[in-house]
Amino acid sequence: MKNQFLTLGLGLLVAFACTSKEEAEIEKQLSEQSFEFEIYDSLVVDYLGNLVLVDISPNRNNFLFIDQATDTIFVTNQAGTILHRFLATGEGPQKIEGNRSGIAKFLTDETLIIPGNRAVYNFSLGGELQKTYSPDFPGMAQMIIPFNETHFVSGNKGYFYMPGRYSELGNQGIEYQKKSKQLEVLDFSTGQFESVLPFPQESKFSSSKDEFGSLDFYPNYYLKEDSLLVTFRNEPKIFTYLLDKLDTPIAVKTIPFPLFIERDADQKPAIGGFNVRDFFLGTINKVIPTENQFFLVDYLSGLGEVDVKEITDLASADFDKMFEEGFKRNTAGMVLFDGKDISTPIVKPEILGQLSKYISLKEIWFSPDYAEVEKDYVVIYKTRLISK
Repeated sequence: MKNQFLTLGLGLLVAFACTSKEEAEIEKQLSEQSFEFEIYDSLVVDYLGNLVLVDISPNRNNFLFIDQATDTIFVTNQAGTILHRFLATGEGPQKIEGNRSGIAKFLTDETLIIPGNRAVYNFSLGGELQKTYSPDFPGMAQMIIPFNETHFVSGNKGYFYMPGRYSELGNQGIEYQKKSKQLEVLDFSTGQFESVLPFPQESKFSSSKDEFGSLDFYPNYYLKEDSLLVTFRNEPKIFTYLLDKLDTPIAVKTIPFPLFIERDADQKPAIGGFNVRDFFLGTINKVIPTENQFFLVDYLSGLGEVDVKEITDLASADFDKMFEEGFKRNTAGMVLFDGKDISTPIVKPEILGQLSKYISLKEIWFSPDYAEVEKDYVVIYKTRLISK
């Protein structure tokens, strides 16, 4: 979670086993249950650096990594042996033009898709550029969270966050809130992009009166089968859409956090940028739908005005110190949400960093917390969610 600060700048109750003790646990309300990520396997990569796992190939044979320091892309096999490494960004015809705007992902077992702020790029596993998909609108400078999921693929279509189509509206403001759409759908067979998903009426960001900043409504997506889940950074709601109807959500659920600091609508955001207060608002980092109709939610509660003032006074212009102090005071972590109640924060071993790949409740991959581990090699941890 600390790394997210620094780079800034995701029914029925769970049946985990069948013992009488655990069956008794199932009868409890979710808010009365406790869960933990249990490490039971790992993947070791012989590399001196900070690799973050970003995807696993469809056939499960290869793992895809990005080095946090150099932005180099690595492909390994199941044994952790490095098969390929290349740098997709930089100058040259085989490189991404502009910036990488999200993580790389497997398109097939043999190819990768990497989103940029100006186009979408298809690379071979060895780093050869196969195809570029360029929209008919210019790229736009935007906030980039380099290890965020900004695209998903389903069949012959890709779903991408590329806000450049609405550059004439700026990147925030009332007109942007009323007229922009938050997602581009790419048809891989034709190369055509289509703009979809306006701010839903149930979202505060559709307001014609209150103005919000681009950091407030930075979106997160998660595609599961024929549904797309959408969350916005500073709004504790989950919007669920059908892929063939991306104009109106079919369900909206409010997450009942004990504390979640939202922007004061009376205080206008910075124009075209951010101020320090924006970084300490409540944050939805990731929402993942689980196989039992729950949601795994990664969030920050945010800090009140008194805490923010104390932190800024203490750290002055030292942003690293500011975020370190903010991390100490913030409530951060992951919870389960069943549509009505949330669990207590899930216990996570200190050695675990960010959640990198969710397969099921029995297979959740974490990259390491590099502040807590030795750096002679990289260990990616395979965990499962268990009831305590």
